[in-house]
Amino acid sequence: MQVAVQRASPILEGRILDLTFAGFAQGVWTREKSDCDGLTTVDRGRPGAVIAIFRSLMETPEEICQVYGAEKAGTDSQRAAMNCRQWSGAETLGLITISQRGSSEISVQDGERPPVHFRFCRAIIPLLQPLSQQAGR
Repeated sequence: MQVAVQRASPILEGRILDLTFAGFAQGVWTREKSDCDGLTTVDRGRPGAVIAIFRSLMETPEEICQVYGAEKAGTDSQRAAMNCRQWSGAETLGLITISQRGSSEISVQDGERPPVHFRFCRAIIPLLQPLSQQAGR
């Protein structure tokens, strides 16, 4: 049995694509400020209450996703096609739209679902510095 899979979402077709999320989306985000207090890992957060975005990855308490095509990072909005692995073991493809709402809030719309608003909780610090920064040591 052979399955035909569409390589790109029609919404992203013909656009210059990137493989990472926009800078404004990077970090750990929560629905309520109190959700950030005591949060140690995203997978232990309440479903729908926390989201972590770093480079080409997005993690929620239910799944982890990798971007395989995103609009070139705009100033306040970006759409990305993703391949997701749910903690239940299932795999899905999806389209997400992330919009900046002020300096410390984002709106995340998963496919056709209504947008969900998140507040900035904390930055994600890379474990390894880029090679350009290591050379100056």
